[in-house]
Amino acid sequence: MGRTRGFDTDRALEAALRTFWERGYEASSVQDLCRAMEVQPGSVYSAFGAKRDLFGAALRRYAQTVSSEAIGRITAAPTGLLGLRDYFAHLVDAMVDGDRRWGCLITNSLVEFAGRDPELGGLMDFHLASLRAAFAAALSRAEAAGEIRPGSSPDLLVAVVQGMNVLAKSQPGRPALQSVADAALATLRP
Repeated sequence: MGRTRGFDTDRALEAALRTFWERGYEASSVQDLCRAMEVQPGSVYSAFGAKRDLFGAALRRYAQTVSSEAIGRITAAPTGLLGLRDYFAHLVDAMVDGDRRWGCLITNSLVEFAGRDPELGGLMDFHLASLRAAFAAALSRAEAAGEIRPGSSPDLLVAVVQGMNVLAKSQPGRPALQSVADAALATLRP
């Protein structure tokens, strides 16, 4: 029978996620992570493996929580256009007043890793594909309802969001971020 852990792994993983999100992978030392998680290095290795494994777990948690909730805003709205508006409004709010002031963990990781790790790259690709699919579905619904012009591109919206995520790290303020979101939505007008 194995020894029971003396700490809450979910809470510890959340603390690691926030550390990676705020600082990035390379700038988050194992000591920084242990301090944030309030555990000893041996406990981290026992529960999660090496730093890279912990990072993979944090990326998966981020995709299951933060990303999933944001994408859910697109698909849950009564119309495609309302879903897009709600998503961008939430994104700007989170970038100004929430955790997205650090950008997006997935976007930050794409920039930091740039194809060096195929497994982590697969997690990031899955996130981008999920976002693209949600945008495509919303655009299709909005186009069918006559809310937007035909042929609007989900890829453009994904690119705008990724740019906003990078921009958010410089904390440009609500007017600048809202201007980008408004410009993206304006391209959809009939």
